[in-house]
Amino acid sequence: MRSWIWLLALLLLNSCVSSSSVGTHPLENVELIGGPGRGVGRFFQPRAIESLPQQQCIVIDRSGRAQLFDSAGNLKDVWMLPEWSAGHPIDLCGTPEGTLLVADTHYMRIIEFDLDGNELRRFGEDVGLELVRGIDIAADGSILVASYGEFDRVFRFDRQGNLMKIWGERGDGTGQFFRPEGLAIDADGTILVVDCGHHRVLRFTLDGEYLQTIGSPGRAAGQFDTPFDIDVVGDGSFVVVDKAGCRVQRFAADGSLVAVVGGTGRGAGLLSEPRGVAVSCSGSVPRMLIADTGNHRVVVSAIPGEVR
Repeated sequence: MRSWIWLLALLLLNSCVSSSSVGTHPLENVELIGGPGRGVGRFFQPRAIESLPQQQCIVIDRSGRAQLFDSAGNLKDVWMLPEWSAGHPIDLCGTPEGTLLVADTHYMRIIEFDLDGNELRRFGEDVGLELVRGIDIAADGSILVASYGEFDRVFRFDRQGNLMKIWGERGDGTGQFFRPEGLAIDADGTILVVDCGHHRVLRFTLDGEYLQTIGSPGRAAGQFDTPFDIDVVGDGSFVVVDKAGCRVQRFAADGSLVAVVGGTGRGAGLLSEPRGVAVSCSGSVPRMLIADTGNHRVVVSAIPGEVR
């Protein structure tokens, strides 16, 4: 009997930790979009998420659909990706022109769509991209893409989709990757890359010069357990979603921890294996949108800590 009790204790320790055990707080001012299901307005394991003007958002789930929602969470449009049987996109980003760049992960390419789902172009298929993960666009219009497979690298394209540079490598050293995932351009123009396999975030210049390591493996506040996605807040801080840790952590521009929110569960302020995060600053109050993958929904909440 005692052996069963001991086994249960080990299983609990190795599962997603609760908010109380790491000093986190549940998400605040929560609204929910969607829920389990394959009908329109519902989700099957949502992953890729992006905020749009007027507090709209677009979400891609594992059913191969992109769904557009308004600020109140009402469905406005839905369209299918051109191909999705081999796998589903992990990330997407908006452009200054109002289009969408989708990291078409398992097809090893980037596709640009308008908001009606019309394909405008595709690129990156012949330059060595592997599994395409995080994507963002810099102030100069260049497009940064995280890729992993045999190699772990970052690709930089110009706005027309022409390859400018490839940098990065697989390894355990400073500034090296093991499965890069989310990617975001910070307010100062540097690149933040979620180094998922090493449970940390790395900062680089646009040309790939290593600058900083943020976080380390673990479940304590400020540490990561399978971080997946990242987005920046208008004041220079940034938020990171932690899949196994079932939480979102906010860091100041210098990489110091500001707040931790989340915890494991199905309640409104809790999460289950979240894989995507997007910050919306288009309304009067900044907010963040979380692809709550395991709960098959999007969680909209206040950004933790004061936002200037």
